[in-house]
Amino acid sequence: MSLPPRFARWFGCCLMLGWASCTLAAEDPARVVPQIVAHCGSSADRPENTIASAQRAIEAGATVVEVDVRTTRDGVLVLSHDATLERMTDGRGRINDRTLAEIQQLDAGTKFSPKFAGERVPTLEQVLAHCRDKIDVQFDLKESSEPYYQRIVEAIRTVGDTRRIILSVRSLKQAKRFRNLLPDVRQLGLIEKPGEIEAYAAAGVEMIRLWPKWLTDESLVGRVRQANVKLQISEADGAQDEIAQLLKHRPESLSTDDPARLSATLAVLAGR
Repeated sequence: MSLPPRFARWFGCCLMLGWASCTLAAEDPARVVPQIVAHCGSSADRPENTIASAQRAIEAGATVVEVDVRTTRDGVLVLSHDATLERMTDGRGRINDRTLAEIQQLDAGTKFSPKFAGERVPTLEQVLAHCRDKIDVQFDLKESSEPYYQRIVEAIRTVGDTRRIILSVRSLKQAKRFRNLLPDVRQLGLIEKPGEIEAYAAAGVEMIRLWPKWLTDESLVGRVRQANVKLQISEADGAQDEIAQLLKHRPESLSTDDPARLSATLAVLAGR
């Protein structure tokens, strides 16, 4: 059946406009709007793993603040990337060998910049309370004992919101254990080598982290997609050329030390 001439012209215009819109969307380098993960908080411009860096991540437009979780001698969960105190504080020794009271007397800001003098090493519960209803929190699980796992569960149930927590798991055993302990909490697989993609996906993680240097192997992103999990790329510095290249892989998540710069870059790329 033929269409009336006026309707046929209108229908043809709609088809052309729809095709043009799809073409523009396909060419837009920011067609995938990634999750912005602030690595150790906004660690480019604040002391890492502190309340200050978490707050800056919120202000900078990050959607997730990533923190590293360790245990004091008296069994309290605190934030620190390193197992020792020297790099980021004026203290010495291993965190596991110091009590919470000893650690919270230390200055965790001056070594980054004198203007952050007096910043303290926070507990996990302090950060969860600060971030609640503002931003998701991603835990990098730095230890692997059952008492540590139980403390993580207790902190999340006491202060956190399971809908806004992501656990970065570092082994298949850890992934499976937390799937039993916290079945509703999302997991990110911190794989050590590309050969582990499928095994972590089978263990139930929702997302796999790949390093940019691995992406010279063009099969890896396809394997992540074939495994039916999402993709995080770490750690982007936020430069426009770098981000435009990374967006070609359509990551659902980008991790960065500088969320303000990454947010600004994504806005520029979207504007193009």
